Amino acid sequence: MVRYQTLLFILLLSWNTLTAQRESTKDFVPYYSGIVDFSTILIAPGTLGPNALPVPDILNGQVGTDLLFRLSTDHYFRDGGGDNGRSLMLNFRFPLVQNFMAFELQWNLLEHFHTTNEVRDILQLYKDDPGWMTNRGDIILSTYIQVLHGRKFWPDIMLVNALKTTSGGIYDGRTTDLPAHWHYASLGKQVFGRGSFSGRINAMGGLYIWQTNQTDLEQNEGPLWGLESQLNYKSVELAVGFSGYKGWKYYGEDRPVLLKSRLVVNNKLFNYFIEYKTGLQHYYYSSINIGVNWHPLSPFKLERR
Repeated sequence: MVRYQTLLFILLLSWNTLTAQRESTKDFVPYYSGIVDFSTILIAPGTLGPNALPVPDILNGQVGTDLLFRLSTDHYFRDGGGDNGRSLMLNFRFPLVQNFMAFELQWNLLEHFHTTNEVRDILQLYKDDPGWMTNRGDIILSTYIQVLHGRKFWPDIMLVNALKTTSGGIYDGRTTDLPAHWHYASLGKQVFGRGSFSGRINAMGGLYIWQTNQTDLEQNEGPLWGLESQLNYKSVELAVGFSGYKGWKYYGEDRPVLLKSRLVVNNKLFNYFIEYKTGLQHYYYSSINIGVNWHPLSPFKLERR
């Protein structure tokens, strides 16, 4: 009899564990008096998913001559566990005029992820863990304008203006469903070259702006920055850099700092790359991005002077 009682107790305990829900969400802090499902989500990089308010790439200060078709997959995981997934990403960059002006569309086509209730409590998500889910992501539209080609004592300088649209949904904290935009100067300067080796320093500086759902802070913004070292040897490129932005009100962990490193193997038409990214402050994810670029020459030319 005791044996059967013990077995029944174990079965009930297992069933309770498998079907357990969070005890209560009554302690969640509402940030505005809107739809309950996401009134407690704080719109800030440290309190959302890994792609909600991305830190832009530093780039190298050059619009360049090539078109760009990039297909990549980004595998991410949260520090301490509880949130991991993968994204399928598409980039299309088209120089309207070589070495002068380009337009780019970046699209997080699909994001397949799983967020446990423990992390959902941190993000203040009402919906309980439904298991693995698939959501669409945001579209980012960017323009690039070359303002200076590198000289002996001057770097390459390119202006970047980007708009993050609201194509993604907010309910699972993956995206904001609110617009954001950033504007910055991308700079790059070759600092040495010897045979097949060359070294370059890239940097960015500008402004990052995003809309929030807080009634007392409808918009947050602050300086955007980045610094990167790049080493090239024949067809191989290696780069390591730090980048981030700083919200002005310190609202919801809004000052992310990232470490990024990438390895690129170049050839005439295709580049193959792998990039590692991890957060140092107010960004609690690490990711590995693997992809391929097809970069045929743009047909529109402007003579460099």
